[in-house]
Amino acid sequence: RGDRGGSLSPVPAGAVKVTPGHSPRDLALARAHGLSPLSVIGDDGTMCPPGGGWLQGVHRFEARARLVGALAERGLFRGTQDHAMTLPLCRCHRPLPVPSLSPPRP
Repeated sequence: RGDRGGSLSPVPAGAVKVTPGHSPRDLALARAHGLSPLSVIGDDGTMCPPGGGWLQGVHRFEARARLVGALAERGLFRGTQDHAMTLPLCRCHRPLPVPSLSPPRP
């Protein structure tokens, strides 16, 4: 399990999800383990080729629904679960901001 510092616990507890382009902490952890950052969501909120060619050009919220449908169709969908998270928002970002490796535009 990952701790808040981004290091891995010495006790195996399953998998750790790391999205190198998602946050500075994930990017640092990815670099420490030799993982390359990929941008799967473009500046316009649509999926890019690394996110799955079949989803290319699809808006991220629609892509989520299509992915859930594809998993369910194959009997691989195990359900959803709500979880609490902190999501910083500002008046300039509507809808939700997309985390990105690109520097913010003025």
